[in-house]
Amino acid sequence: MTELFRVVEVQCADSTRSHSFTLSCGDKRVLELTSSVEKEAMIDLVTGVEVAKLGRVQIVQGDRRLNKNNELTKGGERRHQNREIPVIWQALHKARQGRVAWVSANGGLISNLKVWENVTLPLWHHFRHDEPEAEQRVKHWLALLGMEQNAFADFMAAPPASIELWQRKLAGLLRALVQMPQLLVIDAKVFEGVDALLTEQWVTALDVYAGKNGAVLAITDRPTSLPWQKIE
Repeated sequence: MTELFRVVEVQCADSTRSHSFTLSCGDKRVLELTSSVEKEAMIDLVTGVEVAKLGRVQIVQGDRRLNKNNELTKGGERRHQNREIPVIWQALHKARQGRVAWVSANGGLISNLKVWENVTLPLWHHFRHDEPEAEQRVKHWLALLGMEQNAFADFMAAPPASIELWQRKLAGLLRALVQMPQLLVIDAKVFEGVDALLTEQWVTALDVYAGKNGAVLAITDRPTSLPWQKIE
């Protein structure tokens, strides 16, 4: 498996222990920490918001999977490159933005933007996708996340304050998935209070994403029932 991301001897706030792990294409892992303070500190480190004072957080240099000249699939993604590319690590904070996407516990939507604007803003900002390609991606992932097609228009046109919490969480997952980042980081609390069938659909959608040579890292400060391997 192709390595994508690694944490090397990183020590977070409110903790005396160090963490080291590597994530590769297709990985879906759960990192269980001992406190909410340690969890929030780790989230800031693995999303590039903060730079580790002790240890290193690194991502593989360049996007080893995608090429703008490659054919666009029905799901709105570019086909993967097949050629071998040497592994060169770089510090996460020096990497191009958009290579790591983050899903907060409540979806993390911007309150004065409609759902569509929340979901597609990173595509314009980081990747400069055109609108037909963005719409294709959104419809593809929204269906996998369990949204009925006849509810699509109303959902995407809604302001965040007008929709339920589970819908805001769905929108947060959707925003991350349409970016097709190399690493998708999730606060495991996003699954709390969500219907079991819907949770299963979300997990399946994340399995599909990881199968496209991405990696998923769920971070928690309590035991979780997510069906992914725990990082020891």
